Amino acid sequence: MKRSTLLLCLLVWSVSLLTAYYIGSQKKEAAPPAAAMQTAVANSDPEDRDVPSEDSLVRNSTSALEAFLDDEGVALEEALRIIPDLSGSLTRELLNEALALPKSNPKRTRLINELLSQLAETEPLAALELASQIESLRDSERARISVLEVWATTDPASALAWANQALTNEPARSRSSQLSAIYRGYAANNPDAAFQQALTLDDERLRNRLLGDVIETQIESGGLQAAQVAVDLIQDPELQNNLRRDLIDEWAQFDPEAAANYVRSLGDDTPTSFKTTLISEWAESDPVAAAAWLVSLPRDDPAIARASASIIQEWTRYDLAASAEWLNSLPPSPELDRAVISYTFRAAEEDPAAAMTWAESIENDRRRTWMMERVAATWKEQDAGTFQSYLNASELTNEQREKLKNADNSGGGWGGRWRD
Repeated sequence: MKRSTLLLCLLVWSVSLLTAYYIGSQKKEAAPPAAAMQTAVANSDPEDRDVPSEDSLVRNSTSALEAFLDDEGVALEEALRIIPDLSGSLTRELLNEALALPKSNPKRTRLINELLSQLAETEPLAALELASQIESLRDSERARISVLEVWATTDPASALAWANQALTNEPARSRSSQLSAIYRGYAANNPDAAFQQALTLDDERLRNRLLGDVIETQIESGGLQAAQVAVDLIQDPELQNNLRRDLIDEWAQFDPEAAANYVRSLGDDTPTSFKTTLISEWAESDPVAAAAWLVSLPRDDPAIARASASIIQEWTRYDLAASAEWLNSLPPSPELDRAVISYTFRAAEEDPAAAMTWAESIENDRRRTWMMERVAATWKEQDAGTFQSYLNASELTNEQREKLKNADNSGGGWGGRWRD
């Protein structure tokens, strides 16, 4: 290679290195504090993260909170992923600054809750104290619940000991919600112990709620069979029925067919409430399958009429004709009124003439009159001519015609409820 060519190559190489160095240094200086914190925390040795990495980042930021909420830097979701790597001291500092943020900041509440949950793993009492400083009573209660659930996950004995002292004079609702958080946290790691602990409570209503929380948490964690065994071993029939209903409710949310088989396995004396609970959950995901299972029961089973409203409420969202055909096939019953009303509500929006026919079939006089007035008001708005033709051809009394002519929905009568 000629000397001149060699020199030219060396010159180009040198310029390239200098250019790359310059660009890299500019990017490093321009990097936002949040990105710098994330990079430093991720790349540092775990044993050294608490002191050199975080302390240096705090010194280099005008505010530690800027590392998380820099509008030009990292998004909140990305910032939240950094929180588990923070030390207790930096978590406290960030919490104090987060509490000082304007209430209008949409990131404030979630950031505070995440930081409190992080602090609760090592300093739960401090986290509870900071949670009490939140001005909004609703947000403060939610924060305390998050802290207590984390605390009970790591140290349930201490959390329960604290509750026995600190919650004695709390209002019943507040005490119940905080104990629920503790038992959910307890059940996350040791559902059997949490279940047995809840069984020792004297307050029957509170005991039932907490046992239900334990079952729900256990099932969500994949412990369905263990939860079923625990419930089946309960000696108190009333308590066992309450817990079985909770079990069915949770089970039906992800495997309604298996839950249905469990209900059948309980025998002919299975409470109606078990079947209505099953259908209520099942209908949300597959109203057609729920309907098929329901009508497979003996024709005189009271669950058919009582649970049909749940099916109709969901099924009419997708298929008015098929749901009407199914409803029409059910044995007449005063308790079927609720299903008929649910159907009529939906049908009135698309076919008020057909809806009026259904409203006329309601057995309860007061419900029938009220429902006919609601349909009439909707029908008049959609097609006053055909509504008037209906009145002229009907066998209604003059008084009934006048009520329907003057009916209106200004009172919000389509809110999904009916008068008894």
